[in-house]
Amino acid sequence: MKQGLTDLQYEQLAKEAFTKLMSSIPFVSDIEIIKTGLQRGFGDFRAVVHFTDSKAVQDFYVEVKSNGEKRYANIFCMEAKQHIDDLCYLFMAPYVSESTSEYLRENNLSFLDLSGNCFILTRRMIIHVSGKPNQFIEKREKKNYLSKSSSAASAVIRTMLNDPDKWWKVKELSEVSKKAIGTVSNVKVFLTEKDWIDDHIYQFRLKNFKELLYVWSKDYHKKKSITKEYYSLFSLPELETEISKWSKTHDRNAVLGGFSAAARYVPTVRYNKINVYVAEEGLYEFEKDLALTPVSSGGNIVVTIPHDDTPCMFNQEINDSIVSSPAQTVIDLLGMPNRGEEAAEAIISKYYRR
Repeated sequence: MKQGLTDLQYEQLAKEAFTKLMSSIPFVSDIEIIKTGLQRGFGDFRAVVHFTDSKAVQDFYVEVKSNGEKRYANIFCMEAKQHIDDLCYLFMAPYVSESTSEYLRENNLSFLDLSGNCFILTRRMIIHVSGKPNQFIEKREKKNYLSKSSSAASAVIRTMLNDPDKWWKVKELSEVSKKAIGTVSNVKVFLTEKDWIDDHIYQFRLKNFKELLYVWSKDYHKKKSITKEYYSLFSLPELETEISKWSKTHDRNAVLGGFSAAARYVPTVRYNKINVYVAEEGLYEFEKDLALTPVSSGGNIVVTIPHDDTPCMFNQEINDSIVSSPAQTVIDLLGMPNRGEEAAEAIISKYYRR
């Protein structure tokens, strides 16, 4: 496991990996590696691949990065698109994640990582290898700010999602989210590395909302929520009305979520079971006041006890109903079957277009 290498060492490893891969192709006769020099323009080095059955050669211009995160691939993509020719522009890094590799493939760009994954597309060849583990894992694992345990970071991101077009400064975001400046700075770095930040001089705002929400939902639902299922004699509309009445007199301790919230944001949503967040301290009173009967299955209301305050942050009142924020509603829906993703997409299209 190689860690903490210099740029020149990564470049040397990249040359070796590229040569090894091309040498394994039966109809390749020779590989020339040419240093592009200080006035190189695009690429850390150039590779010329010769074939046994043709005088034509394939040129590769190879850009080597010490990190394969999407923001580096994004810069590579922008640079490559400035060149329109028959050359193959190849992105190389110690490890290219599945999301980054998908992004490069969508833009018809090739990559090869030092862990053995690749997608190389030229007129003469297509090579695709995936599923190889990262052999350059850092000793200290980076904190995942999207997990349920990262409540402070969650509050910062939710604050930004609550005003998606707003440009922020670190100090201002710290004051609004009521989180430490250090926490906000760390979250900004994390979001920047994921290419979810649009940075402009001293201000920044979120971008790539859909990707952010999909990744967040995936991590969020790794840890199961505490839920309880009940049956009520009320019809769904009657029960939701009663829930909102109860919530308004109990410090908003009950917040409609999931499909129940989605129906307020996107009225075309259909569902046959109510989803609601209820604070643990108010659960007993909630059950009693709404005459709910606990059941193991077949109920018409599912109560989720929030793991902390963040799921109910920025709840909204729509048509007299207290509902979870658009962001939390999307996160919930992406973890639900029965057209949950379809409803989530509708909310994303309405509130998070950029």
